[in-house]
Amino acid sequence: MTGEAPSGGRTRVLLIMGEVFADGGIQRFNRTFIRACARLDVDCDVLALNDGESSRMRSSVPQSANISVFGRRRVPFALATINRLVRGRYDVVVIGHVNLLTLVVAALAPRRWAPIRTLLIAHGIEVWTSIVGRRRRAIRAIDTVLCVSHYTAEMIKQQAPEMPTERLSIFPNALSESWTGRFKQASGIEERRSLPTRFFLSVTRLDKADRYKGIATSLEAFAMLEDQALHYVIAGHGDDMVFLKEVAERLQVSERVHFLGTVSDAELADLYRTCVAFVLPSGKEGFGIVFLEAMYFGAPVIAAAAKGALDVVRHEHTGLLVPYGDSVALKNAMNRLVHDTALCDRLRVEASRMVNAEGQFTFGAYVRRLAMILGAESPVSNADETRSRDAGQPLVQADESVRKDGLSARSM
Repeated sequence: MTGEAPSGGRTRVLLIMGEVFADGGIQRFNRTFIRACARLDVDCDVLALNDGESSRMRSSVPQSANISVFGRRRVPFALATINRLVRGRYDVVVIGHVNLLTLVVAALAPRRWAPIRTLLIAHGIEVWTSIVGRRRRAIRAIDTVLCVSHYTAEMIKQQAPEMPTERLSIFPNALSESWTGRFKQASGIEERRSLPTRFFLSVTRLDKADRYKGIATSLEAFAMLEDQALHYVIAGHGDDMVFLKEVAERLQVSERVHFLGTVSDAELADLYRTCVAFVLPSGKEGFGIVFLEAMYFGAPVIAAAAKGALDVVRHEHTGLLVPYGDSVALKNAMNRLVHDTALCDRLRVEASRMVNAEGQFTFGAYVRRLAMILGAESPVSNADETRSRDAGQPLVQADESVRKDGLSARSM
């Protein structure tokens, strides 16, 4: 349900989060959320359990956000959370991770005389099977669950069928302006590695726990390609590197597979721009913002037809989808992008519309969605003004394609 801005003052929001400053998908979502609050001129206090002072000093955040860090000290974090919820005067409380749900709901219980509107952010795998017991009871007290994908909303509904569908709002991630700004500021590659001119690209964590990302499947598909001039570049690091190198060796493609480890912003942008296609056939993406990043730089995308990736990659329109774990289907998709220039061009054009200008996965669209959720005044874009003037209609302050219409807006 959308809220209404409090009369006579700015909206005050308390964000209770696990982590803000680390390098990860949820953490990046949290930073985007904070920046969107700043764009809406919302007063924003943040409690971050796992962040420490050193990580905060290395990161830039809007000055309007008051962030308290606790360095994984659970007791001080819990006491601070309870104190803010009991004594603070907030219009909205945002719970950034399901692990914090029961703490917040319990702390708010005594405030029945002065209830606070509550939002829970539901990303992906952390909520797909965990809404049981106390969490299932606690989630009933939440006013709105912001689900980053339709799949996440469906999984919550399966576990808690008594949860009213109208409380589940599809609230996708976006490319924040801080992320796009990094690449605008990055200069050309000072010491570019010697890489082949025709290569497929994957950018991901390479941890044993993340084998669902599908890198082994990608290696198998790559090994089946007939064109021996093609290479495969993998950017990222993790404790599964040795295993993946062994897979490449077993498949006899190790000389054409390049593990780069961590890359600079400038080199990453160059990799996205020059690759034949970006490949990540992951089976458990809560959303898949890495696909948006690839699209931003014009890389055709291949993903697995699974979970949250379906909200981002639309088959034959913004990318190609293959069954998860099917190396033959993946090989065929890779072959298509090698040989079909017209297909690549069409995918680039349609994907670009989603991540540039007024596309639904831009920061501006994200801010407008958040404005609708918080009941805050939404910034008006130039495109909004043009559409309104041409149509003679009132300005629409949120992306109609992601209005809170429960689970009915799935598209591929």
